[in-house]
Amino acid sequence: MSSDWPAQAMLACVSASPEAVAAHDRAAWLGLFAENAEIHDPVGSRPHAGPAAIACFYDTFIAPNTIHFEVAHELACGDSVARDVIIHTRMATGLELGVPAHIRYELTGSEDALRVRRLCAHWELPQMIGQSLRAGMKGMRSHAALSSHMLRHQGLGGMLGFMRGFGGVGSRGKARAEGCLRALRDGHRNGLKQCLGEPCRIDLPGQPTASTQELGAELGGLFWEKLIAAGDYVTATIHIGERRGIALFRFKGPRHIEQLRIYI
Repeated sequence: MSSDWPAQAMLACVSASPEAVAAHDRAAWLGLFAENAEIHDPVGSRPHAGPAAIACFYDTFIAPNTIHFEVAHELACGDSVARDVIIHTRMATGLELGVPAHIRYELTGSEDALRVRRLCAHWELPQMIGQSLRAGMKGMRSHAALSSHMLRHQGLGGMLGFMRGFGGVGSRGKARAEGCLRALRDGHRNGLKQCLGEPCRIDLPGQPTASTQELGAELGGLFWEKLIAAGDYVTATIHIGERRGIALFRFKGPRHIEQLRIYI
């Protein structure tokens, strides 16, 4: 989907989110979201949909902690902003975590009143849990505190919904996505079709839908890093010469890619 919004306005809307998080400005942060907005954080967990659920998300995960985003790259494409970040969190127990992530903000509204329709944070819940457990007792206390906040604000259903983030395509999905990227790099059209499967939609937001042949010509010579598997998605940071972007693979099962979207 394309939009007529200037990239500057889109990036300003998105930048207001981490600014409000850092300032613990609850009202400002909640005001960034459209009435029918959804938060998928992490992707694969049960989404928080609507104002009440998004407020619970803030009270559970943002209010008790100090959070800032180290942004390596961001770009506005179509109706979305994609960000390549590390999420740095200092919990009330003193535990400090740095979680690699790709974040997508899908926007709605007008240039003067842009709002976030959907926020999708792609990061690996098992990796974050492992990182905290390696901190010993401080990590255990942090998990106990997080569980307490979830039960207080979201109930048992919210906790179980969060734990759905442990599922997803995992290492198999990463291997499949990497095979697709390798075929793109090497110009193997048949290999690309084999990796993607049929049917598969290929999107370059802000540009016309591409065929596998056109995509190979556009992205030949790419290299990639930072593969993240979250839910039914694998994301990767990609580089083509001086250009940098994010590739997003949506899976139907661990082997079948049903959509490839490239922000660049």
